[in-house]
Amino acid sequence: MRPWSNRRWGILANALLHTPGETRVAIDAEISRDAVSLRIVDDGPGIPSDMLPRAFDKFVRLRRPDAGRDGGTGTGLGLAIAKGIAEAHRGAIALESPVADGRGTRVVLTFPREEVRS
Repeated sequence: MRPWSNRRWGILANALLHTPGETRVAIDAEISRDAVSLRIVDDGPGIPSDMLPRAFDKFVRLRRPDAGRDGGTGTGLGLAIAKGIAEAHRGAIALESPVADGRGTRVVLTFPREEVRS
């Protein structure tokens, strides 16, 4: 099983579910000699900077001021699970927000490439 196969859709679902309808979401991948990286970037309202240090903690819901009283839906486990899966496969996950013009979020999953043995 590819380590990113299940969580990429969870992170993509986050980008689609927790941003306004007109938000653009882009996905790209990069393969280098040593690693494979998958990037998911949106141009939505972003994540408040004071919440970024706790973004990968369990049960932390990344509330935005415009999300209403409950901060949106979700359990606050998605990014914590994604981090656990990435680390279990000797990978890493990074989160950046805002990305440009005070908006957007970028999630980068990076995994080491391994030698294929026959």
